[in-house]
Amino acid sequence: MWDSVERPTENTVLADTSLYTDPLPRPPANEVLNEIALNTIRNNPHLFSITTPINVDRFETLLNSHPNQSFVQSVCTGFRQGFWPRALIDNPEIPIILDRSRKLHDPQHLAFACEQRDKEIAEKRFSPTFPALLPGMQCVPVVVVPKPHTNKFRLAVDHSAEPFPLNSFIDRRDVKIKMDDLHDLG
Repeated sequence: MWDSVERPTENTVLADTSLYTDPLPRPPANEVLNEIALNTIRNNPHLFSITTPINVDRFETLLNSHPNQSFVQSVCTGFRQGFWPRALIDNPEIPIILDRSRKLHDPQHLAFACEQRDKEIAEKRFSPTFPALLPGMQCVPVVVVPKPHTNKFRLAVDHSAEPFPLNSFIDRRDVKIKMDDLHDLG
């Protein structure tokens, strides 16, 4: 079922990269031992549930013959315990609580954002609302943008918002996966 595990020299579809991709990383020691974050998680477990629509045990069984078991196991661990985004956030200048949120002023945008938030909470993809950020938390701006060629909206998150943009916490050299484009798919 599985083809050669050699790294291809030309473009390949994303699914094939699982044959040679390194295991996904677990959090570094400085984060696993971050007492501020650990206390917030310990005292507010309802805000930090890990949910997925994937039946991880079945997924794992279906992939038991996959040649890159270290990668498969790292993905299954991520589904069970959460994924680490390779972020290096041990900068002492980052405040313990960092709120980069921006107020939505357009009434249509605000109504849409509230509707989407409620749907995401109902589906358990967002935590329930709570009054204020807690120690170790950061908030990024959520904006409403029009969907192209429609009169509908979509939510977008600004990972480049200052100060201390989330994108700056991830070393570009660690981003190794190339997403599929139309040329890759046929």
